Amino acid sequence: MPKQVLLRVLSAVVLLALTVPIAFGAVFCNWMAAVQPVDTPVETQPESTAAPETTTEPPVTLTVTSPESASVTVDMPFITIVGTCAPEFPLRINDAAVSVAADGSFSYDCPLTPGDNTVTVTNTQTTLTYAVRYALEVIRSVSPSKATALGGGMKLTLTANALQGASVSAKLNGKTVKLSPVENSGDGSGFIEYTGTFTAPAAAYNVQKLGKIRFTGTYQGYSQTVNGASVTVNKIEYPKIEIDSGEGEVKPPVVSGDGYVELLSPSVDHGLGKARVVRMTQAYVETCPGETADDKSSPLCSPFLKDTIDYVSSTATYDGDLYYITQSGYKVKAEESESFDGYAMPANTISVHKCTTNGDTDLVLTMNWKAPFVSELKEQSYYKGYSGRVFNVTDSTARYIDFKFYYTNACEGSFDFSGSNVVSSAEWVNVGQNGTATLRVHLKNRGDFYGYRAYYASDNRLVLSFRNRPSSVSGAVVALDPGHGGRDPGAIGVNGMHEAEVNLRISALVKQKLEAAGVRVVIFRTGDQTLELEERQAKARQAGANVFVCLHNNFSSSSSASGTEVYYYRAFSQPLAASIHAQLVTAWQEIYKNDADMRKKIVPSDGGVRFYPFQVTRIEECPAVLVECGYLSNATECSALALPQNQDRLAKAVSDGILRYLQANCA
Repeated sequence: MPKQVLLRVLSAVVLLALTVPIAFGAVFCNWMAAVQPVDTPVETQPESTAAPETTTEPPVTLTVTSPESASVTVDMPFITIVGTCAPEFPLRINDAAVSVAADGSFSYDCPLTPGDNTVTVTNTQTTLTYAVRYALEVIRSVSPSKATALGGGMKLTLTANALQGASVSAKLNGKTVKLSPVENSGDGSGFIEYTGTFTAPAAAYNVQKLGKIRFTGTYQGYSQTVNGASVTVNKIEYPKIEIDSGEGEVKPPVVSGDGYVELLSPSVDHGLGKARVVRMTQAYVETCPGETADDKSSPLCSPFLKDTIDYVSSTATYDGDLYYITQSGYKVKAEESESFDGYAMPANTISVHKCTTNGDTDLVLTMNWKAPFVSELKEQSYYKGYSGRVFNVTDSTARYIDFKFYYTNACEGSFDFSGSNVVSSAEWVNVGQNGTATLRVHLKNRGDFYGYRAYYASDNRLVLSFRNRPSSVSGAVVALDPGHGGRDPGAIGVNGMHEAEVNLRISALVKQKLEAAGVRVVIFRTGDQTLELEERQAKARQAGANVFVCLHNNFSSSSSASGTEVYYYRAFSQPLAASIHAQLVTAWQEIYKNDADMRKKIVPSDGGVRFYPFQVTRIEECPAVLVECGYLSNATECSALALPQNQDRLAKAVSDGILRYLQANCA
């Protein structure tokens, strides 16, 4: 047999010998599977989710969400790199090793030098490169920036947001004003506020054009000049109304048979001459000091009620808003009032109608007309703190509250507060001094004040209703406002989480915990609704609550910012803010028990309990605070805030802070 044929025969035999048992085995396995009972589970090995010990081609998961472009220009001394990566592998940005949250998210402030910079982001075997130009700006923004018209002698605050360490000044009407840095005014971006004050010349019978404000900043050899608002001083337009000084005689108004008070009207000639009148058209019209041109709110002022009558002494325009300057010394927005030619009013007089202490403590007064008045907590100490504001307090220390009535020179009537657990007594002081009269309401205990509501009843009488201590925690009412919502998502975290959603989740848990303790809770939203700030403020006023808490989470230009803060406006709200903040600090210490670096940043250098005029907290009816639980701009903190167990911890902290405050302030 030829050799080639013999080899082919041998190959066929070997192949047959190997194929038969394999085929038979396959048939046998299929037969066994077919006869196996259908209810017998087939045991499988669980799929492992652990990262492989070694790999030659690791998965590429590095994603950068900010900056969105590979070539960007910024005006800050750093750029914040935000994204996600494989957390089990090191992340480096340029020469720095960057910490990564458990979910893989990260945020890092990469320092820049003026001019062109290259930023590389490396994780696993992936490197992303960005061309970043730092166009150094010494001054980022200025205020006022829109046309501004002042009354004669008004003080105008000049503000520049400029690089920390810069030298900043402003020039107006030939005068140079050096601007000073404001302590604790930075937002982590490297920029802080600088302020100074310009005093306008006295008004004349013609408009005075002072020109544009020119702000100049110098930093490490770089200099920049920015134009601010053009400024004018309004001419003398409205004559000053003569008012009666010295204590006068009470002249009770006409009261109809059904008890309705017939108030005097500025539209009727009272024989005292004409006047430019301003009437408040909103339920509560916020007032600001009339001698300053800015729009900063002050707790030394309080809102004018609807239909309050005053006289216009001049007008002012600040950053696009028109204000009436009242003869009583306050500013009110023109859009919240109406001005017309009317008549000067006789001096107002006040009589005590009645005092009641069933429930809250109510004092009812009869007046000739709706004269303006403001309230102020007295013997309350303040200090300059966060953002340079002067109304920070360490505690509520007031002994009494003064209600100062303008254009009023006579008062009568006695007070009986024997059933009140907050008010001890009241008296009239300084009656007729500069045409004003003051009602002084003394507190039973120093610092024990829980707010008041002022309103005109249907019979035209003024009611001052003082909030009593709740009888027990279970008898208290808490108003709860989850911040943002609807078309306003709030801040967006580094992991894409919306602040409005986190606020709502934590608020819902706070509500559950408070209700479990017997507290009645009024929550402003339970879904993704849109609520304007004015609506929230109105709801807070109308809630009839013992405390009001607005719940938020924070965001900073710097990814390193973290920690918790609580803000108040009225001094008597500070104890509530401090109670909540203390519990939040404890909660974060537990969350960061294994992260020493983050624990160090829970409490900011100023303590974290701060005065700031957030609109929702600018109410008088009860202690009101705004809570910032944590920072969504910090990758580690944002990752922590996303976890349900941490949301529950923070909700417990907020509810415990509220409950501890209520327990300490029950009758």
